[in-house]
Amino acid sequence: MPLNDTQLSAIATSITALLASGEPLVPELRRQFPLVTFVRCPREDMDSQPYHAGDGYQLHLLNRSEACISITDSPEQADGVVVAL
Repeated sequence: MPLNDTQLSAIATSITALLASGEPLVPELRRQFPLVTFVRCPREDMDSQPYHAGDGYQLHLLNRSEACISITDSPEQADGVVVAL
């Protein structure tokens, strides 16, 4: 299921709220958005430009359609999100 701008905006809003509340990030995102794959990693581990940069985090889009997972800048090709903190 490709992502769209509305979903990505809702994900960014949730991340901001979760970081402010101190709740566990990835488990809560998976609960709120069950069809999206989420991965958390340190910001310095990502060498690509983020799709979105928020206060204290970056979003990178995952494309899992091929044999190898890749980062994409196209929501239409994305089915997951890397949250880089």
